[in-house]
Amino acid sequence: MAAKRQNIDMTTGPLTGKIVRFAFPLVVGNLLQLTFDAADMAIIGNFSSHESMAAIGVTGAINALLLTFVGGIAGGANVVTAQSVGAKDPRGISHAIHTSVALGAIFGVVLMLTGLCLAEPLLRMINVPENLMSNASLYLRLRFLGVPFGMVGSFCASVMRGSGDSRRPVYFMLAAGMLNVILNIVAVVGLKLDVAGVAIATVLSQILSATLLLRALIRNTGSTRLVVKRIRLYGGALKRILWIGIPGGAQSSFYSISNLVIMSAIASLGAYAIAGNVSSGTIEGMIHAISFALYQTALAAVGQNYGAGKYERVRGAFLRCVGCSMTSNLVLGWSAWIFGESLLAIINPDPEVVRMGMIRMGINMTTYFVSGLLDIVTASLRAIGISLFPAIVTMCGVCVLRVVWVNTVFKHYRTLASVYISYPLSWTLVAVVNGILLFVVLRKLIRGGGRSRYGTVKSSRGGPESSRS
Repeated sequence: MAAKRQNIDMTTGPLTGKIVRFAFPLVVGNLLQLTFDAADMAIIGNFSSHESMAAIGVTGAINALLLTFVGGIAGGANVVTAQSVGAKDPRGISHAIHTSVALGAIFGVVLMLTGLCLAEPLLRMINVPENLMSNASLYLRLRFLGVPFGMVGSFCASVMRGSGDSRRPVYFMLAAGMLNVILNIVAVVGLKLDVAGVAIATVLSQILSATLLLRALIRNTGSTRLVVKRIRLYGGALKRILWIGIPGGAQSSFYSISNLVIMSAIASLGAYAIAGNVSSGTIEGMIHAISFALYQTALAAVGQNYGAGKYERVRGAFLRCVGCSMTSNLVLGWSAWIFGESLLAIINPDPEVVRMGMIRMGINMTTYFVSGLLDIVTASLRAIGISLFPAIVTMCGVCVLRVVWVNTVFKHYRTLASVYISYPLSWTLVAVVNGILLFVVLRKLIRGGGRSRYGTVKSSRGGPESSRS
C-alpha cells in the first residue's frame, strides 16, 4: 500500500498540480544531494590542499564518461515503466522493474571492472599533471568499487519515478547523503585519509542507498513489487528499455566525451584552473539540480500520458516543465553569478581559485536557461520513444562542436573564457534542432491520434506502446 499512496497518476486530473507535486521532492532531493557533494568538496578544500581538490575534480569527466551511458539506459527504464503505467499494463510494469534491477547489477559489475583496469590510462589520456596522478588514480579506483551498488540504486530509483513515486527515492538519497558527509568529516578531518577518505565515504553511502531502494521495492504491493526470484531479463521489456536507453546513454556519453576534451584543455592551464573549474562546476551543478528534477518529471509525465494515448496532455506536460525549467535557470543562474565570489569562497577560499571559477560562472550561469530548455526537450522526446535522433544531434552539436572548438579556437586563444564559450553555443544548437523535431512530432500525434511513423504501435491491451524512433 505504501507505493500506491506515493504514486502519482499523471494521466487524470489537473496536470499542473501533479507536476509540481512530483517535481518538488526531486528538486529538494537533488539540491540536498548537490549540497552534500559541495560539502564534500568544501571539506577537502578547507582541510587538505588545492592539489587534492584538483585530483578529485579531474576525475569527474572520467566518472561521467563511464557512468552516464548506463545512467541513460536507466532513463529508458523510467520511460518504459511510465508508459506501462499509463497503459494500465501490470505485466509490463512488473517486467520493466525486474529487468531494470537485473540490468543495473550487470552493468554495475562490468563498469567496476572497466574502471579498475582503465583508471590510470584514462587519466593520462586527459593530460592530468604528474603531481595529481597518484591521488587521482587512487580516488578513481576506490570510487569504482561502489559502482555496482550505485547502478542498482539508479535503476531502482528510475522505475520508482516512472511509476509515479518521486518521494521515497529522495528520502533514501537524503539518508545516504547525510551518511556521506558524516563519513567525510571523520575520514578527512579526523583520520587524515585525504582523497581516499572521500572515496570510501561515497562508496558506503551508495551501499546504503541501494539497500534502502531495493527494500522499498520488495515491500511494494501489486505490479510494482520486486520479487527477488523473478529478477531476470524479460525480452520485451529489455528490448524497449535498450531501444530508448542506449541512444539516451550514448547522448549522455557524448557530453562526457566532450567534457574530457574540455577538461584536458583546462588541465593544460594548471591546478588553479582545475580547482576553479571544480568550484564553479559544483555551484552550477546545484542550479542544474532543478532542471534535472524537471527532466525526470517530464520523463514520467510525458511518458505516462503517451502510454495512455492522451497526446494533448503530453503537450501540456512539456510546456509546463519547460516553462518551470527555463524560468528557474534564468533566475538562479544570474543570482549565482552576481554572488559568485562569495559562493566560490565557501568551497575554496583561495583568491586565485575564486578568480578562475568566476570565469566559468560569468559565461555558463548567465546563459543556463538555454540548458533548461534543452533538458526538457530531450526528456520529452525520450518519453515518447524517440531517442536515436536526439542522440545523433547531440553527437554533432555537442561532442563534435566542442572537440573542434578546443582544437581550433582554444588552440589560438589559450584562455579559460575561450573554452567555456563552447558550452552555451552547443546548448543552443542542440535545443533548436531537437525542439523543431518535438514540435513536428507532437503536432502529428495530436492531429493523427497517434498513428504516426514516430514509434506508436498497439500493445496487447489496446493502448499505445513505444516501439522504434
